[in-house]
Amino acid sequence: MALTIMPKIIVVDDDEIVGNLTLDLVTGMGIDAELIQESLSAMAAIKAKQPELVILDILMPGIDGLTLCHQIKSDPATQNIKVVMVSGKAFAEEIDRAKQYGASLLIKKPYDVMTFGQQIKALLGGPQPKYDDVKPMLREFTPPQESVMSGAVWGCRSLSPHTTSMNSHYGFQTSCLSLEIGSSLLVFDGGTGIISLGGQLASRPDLKELWLFLTHFHQDHVQGLAFLPCLRQEGFTVNIAGANDPDKPLEQLVKECFERYPATVKDPFVADIQLYAMQEESYEMLPGISVTSFYANHPSTTLGFLIEAQGRKFVYCPDSELYGDTATALQDYDEKLGGIVGGADLLVHNGRFTDSDYRSRMNNGHTSFVTAVDFAARHKAKRLLLWHHDDQYSDETLDKIGDQAVEMAFKKGYSVECLMARAGLKFSL
Repeated sequence: MALTIMPKIIVVDDDEIVGNLTLDLVTGMGIDAELIQESLSAMAAIKAKQPELVILDILMPGIDGLTLCHQIKSDPATQNIKVVMVSGKAFAEEIDRAKQYGASLLIKKPYDVMTFGQQIKALLGGPQPKYDDVKPMLREFTPPQESVMSGAVWGCRSLSPHTTSMNSHYGFQTSCLSLEIGSSLLVFDGGTGIISLGGQLASRPDLKELWLFLTHFHQDHVQGLAFLPCLRQEGFTVNIAGANDPDKPLEQLVKECFERYPATVKDPFVADIQLYAMQEESYEMLPGISVTSFYANHPSTTLGFLIEAQGRKFVYCPDSELYGDTATALQDYDEKLGGIVGGADLLVHNGRFTDSDYRSRMNNGHTSFVTAVDFAARHKAKRLLLWHHDDQYSDETLDKIGDQAVEMAFKKGYSVECLMARAGLKFSL
């Protein structure tokens, strides 16, 4: 007699492609799961098989997901089963209705495959996330009709001088962002976020080269660099670009970086490592891709980068202090940076502090989110990704900053889309 394995999760989605993607993500975590595409037969299957969790699409023919959720939570036989809603509709009203009907979570499509798995695991193995905690996960940039660049955030926090017991859906990984243009992979900074990136790159045997652009050599921008697996991969080329310090060439800075923050892996570097010392200048380092480096207003020799390809414009300037309304006639940094940023499809810029905290921390190379939003709007940036979240800020504080940035842009009539960076966020331009 064959043994029947009861699924731990049932996925109900009429879309074959999306439903199977969800199923693959769940089974890829080692969880038994089953896909049901016919919503009219879903309730009977859920009653019979008693899964721990059901994942429902909202928009389905037959019985819509919200109605099915309400049925599950209203029936004594199924009321203890956890429900997750997934949908391209993530309006506030849908979130409130899902919560009202008993859903544990609503995740917006297209969902981030990294954070999706984490949220499902949390529901199965730990306390249920609160809606307020998950709210920032639902906010994403509006995707373009045609994508030229695709990127991902791997770390965006400031350096923590202490060991924190806090959990965060923004992550505590330090600066690292990847950008893919055609077959070219560009990586910006090597904070601890690059460790997660490196793990993913190890599963891509077709990739044999990357460009790493370092803004500067403060710890939170280079401390994960030595963990990059492709540095220990024969036949791989790692191009490292950054600025010389007045008293040290780039080669010495990179060498000291590897020595100061050594990886636990002791295998020698066997990749072809090429170094490119950059000044404030434009370069054609890759076919069809223009790279412009510029000096940022931050302690030490610090660069920002402008990437242009096929009419798209991406600016990465994670450590930068804008003067905003306090600028004097002799402080032209905002004006200079504005000329570079103008019309950018995405500006990644420091928004580390609340406006009140910034007043006591001026002249340290960081910016308040209020000044960053005003600056981005004034220079017609289409999207602003706020970066370098202070390690002392809780998720509650960061959530408020994100909400206030969006509200500020709306009330002032700005056209810029504002978003808080978080580890695992993906975007396209």
